[in-house]
Amino acid sequence: MADYFFRAVSTFLLAITLAVAVVAGLYFYQHNRDELENLPIVVGLTDTYLQGVNALGGLSNEAIALFYNQPLVSKAENQKISGAGPAGDAELAIRTSWQRDSILLNLEHKGFSSSKLRQAGRLLDYIDRYKGAALNDMYRSKVPASIKLAQGILESGAGESKLARASKNHFGIKARPGRSAQAKIARRQYQAIQDEEFSFTEPAIGVFNQWDDNAYDRFEVYRSVADSYARHSQLLTRPCTKGQTGCYAWIWQAFPVSRQEWDISSAADSFYHRSGIAAKDFFGGRTHLPYYAACAAGLKMAGYATSPRYHQKIAYLIETYELWRFDFDLIRAVEEQNTKH
Repeated sequence: MADYFFRAVSTFLLAITLAVAVVAGLYFYQHNRDELENLPIVVGLTDTYLQGVNALGGLSNEAIALFYNQPLVSKAENQKISGAGPAGDAELAIRTSWQRDSILLNLEHKGFSSSKLRQAGRLLDYIDRYKGAALNDMYRSKVPASIKLAQGILESGAGESKLARASKNHFGIKARPGRSAQAKIARRQYQAIQDEEFSFTEPAIGVFNQWDDNAYDRFEVYRSVADSYARHSQLLTRPCTKGQTGCYAWIWQAFPVSRQEWDISSAADSFYHRSGIAAKDFFGGRTHLPYYAACAAGLKMAGYATSPRYHQKIAYLIETYELWRFDFDLIRAVEEQNTKH
């Protein structure tokens, strides 16, 4: 009788445990799925990128080396970049292969609903408005324009968040509390904290108070979105030790723009003690990735964002809206300018 009772209780507990596991699994699956389904994107890495690159004729190894081997350019020395037409000595002309109408038509053919097409239109507006700033920043910093635009879309709500509209801060970069502010924070005197007790870094020009993690949080304010892009690249390219949270400079060297795929295994191993994410867990078992997906995985490895699928959002935005074209177009333009000279 006791054995029967023990078996019955064990069976019951096992059933409860399995039910809880199933419910939890469904919750996390639904949560993660919704993270992507709420965005107007095609979910998954496809072959459309390689097809597009092949149609463009690819990039030569010489062109890629030329772009990455030229020294980083300070903002004051940056060339003016134009969208098309002849270039003067101080102007880099880009013949863009990115076509808004073509992308929108493709999304319609892929079965996007009218609601998702409207959302896509907002994202396309953002890309159209800030593609020049992203290209200028890529020329200066070597951070791909595709990555910059995708991050800007995500982190500023396509430029429509309260913070983005009030401060032109598209990446949520915070100002740092000074000693007096830190003392008040320690004493929980939040209402007594003043804007001037926070410091910011050029090209920021001030701070904006908005609740994020805390009511006293201040964010940097910029004169232009281009300045926000430049400030963001300061953080993404500052000297650091690979393997440490917050170290991103290695990414752009490890995974440069290329038609070939990059293996993220070694980088994932370097950060595993921090991220807890194995190489195969970034993109459904794939460890050889297009450069932009590898860069996105690198950002996640190094702790850029808390969202468990941040890297996938970035990569799928780039694929869906063909943002990789800007990277290729800029490198081609640099090669053509060098040939003329």
